[in-house]
Amino acid sequence: MRDRRGYSLVELLMVVAIIGTIAMVGPRLMIQLQNFYLLTTARAEIQRDARATIDVINRFLRQAKYSTIIIDTPSGEGPYSRIRFTMIDDRAVEFYQDGTKLYQVIDGTTSVTTRNLVYLAFTFPRSDYPRLVSVSITMGKSTYKGQRKELELTVQKIRIMN
Repeated sequence: MRDRRGYSLVELLMVVAIIGTIAMVGPRLMIQLQNFYLLTTARAEIQRDARATIDVINRFLRQAKYSTIIIDTPSGEGPYSRIRFTMIDDRAVEFYQDGTKLYQVIDGTTSVTTRNLVYLAFTFPRSDYPRLVSVSITMGKSTYKGQRKELELTVQKIRIMN
């Protein structure tokens, strides 16, 4: 019997069982890995967008003349989702939401700040002190199977310097 070469029936059945297990688990594992990748990249992208958007709003709002700030609601959008003001160098600035986009208008020149906006609100946190403005932003991005990843970022008390 020692001179015989080949595989026994038990060895072949073990190989078939191992390959069958891998064939059943492999596709599920690959789908889960892909979903994890999509979710992670969506989270990173909206975090980057949210930080950049808050930075832009903060930079311009700090240079506003507090007496010129107007917070209102454009038609068809969320409450208090537009802010208009004049900067110390007399440039007119406006930020407003239109669908999933945040627009920035400086002296009539319009540009898109972000395309992943879900919710935007500007408020005065203290009615007795108009030099503080609170900005609340929620960003979102589609991931897979119609699901969305959303991130809420709230910055309170942006102090108007002028």
